[in-house]
Amino acid sequence: MHSHRLLVLSPQHRWHSDALGYSWPSGSPTHQIPLPLATLGSGLYLVHQSWQRLRHFKLPTLASVAGTLAVDVGLHAARLAYQFSLAQRESHERAEMLAWRLLDLRRKHEKLRIVGHSLGCRHIVEACSLMDPTERPDAVHLCAPALAMHELQPHVAFGRGLGRSSTTVYYSGKDLTLGILLRALLAGDQAVGEVGFRDSKEQLDPSVIAVDASRSLGGYYISAHTDYAHKFHYFARPDTPAIEKASQIS
Repeated sequence: MHSHRLLVLSPQHRWHSDALGYSWPSGSPTHQIPLPLATLGSGLYLVHQSWQRLRHFKLPTLASVAGTLAVDVGLHAARLAYQFSLAQRESHERAEMLAWRLLDLRRKHEKLRIVGHSLGCRHIVEACSLMDPTERPDAVHLCAPALAMHELQPHVAFGRGLGRSSTTVYYSGKDLTLGILLRALLAGDQAVGEVGFRDSKEQLDPSVIAVDASRSLGGYYISAHTDYAHKFHYFARPDTPAIEKASQIS
């Protein structure tokens, strides 16, 4: 919401002060940084054992460190796979709920904007696909969308678009959360949130644009993927000045 407040004050964007936060069970992790629990546990156990026998203190071998790190990688990959699977299911099953919410906002406000991040972008795409094009949000902003190009392509091809007026995709090659961890779950495909429309095989609608947000985001992996919420005001593209209602989803 910090970025939203700054966009309200921006003479270039002129966003309205009204905003609605939307939460859904996307399965997103509480912490983006993987914790090496197995490695730490093994190390603490070794220190404890050596402390009991000071004369026989031993440093961990490379094989033992590699083994525990492999366990950590496997645990983190399994957690991410579960979260991604949950998000896919929930984004589809709850798409109608979000679509009805957007329709309700459309009836109450002349202009409507929606901003999504990562797995939330998948939810937005599912919801907008159920709506009549004339009733969709005026502007759709997708930050680090966790979708492959072939999943997004049907919704942004020439003659289409998620938003009535504009659809903007923000991406970054610095995002290793999408670049490494998610690629395995997408069967080798790169997420649009990492490479933009580089893999597009069809002409995109003129209302659809991609913005490289790398210069405004933090360091590799640790903060690049989660930095969108705090840095969105730096790279957000202005849309129709008349848009007065903001709806945010994460």
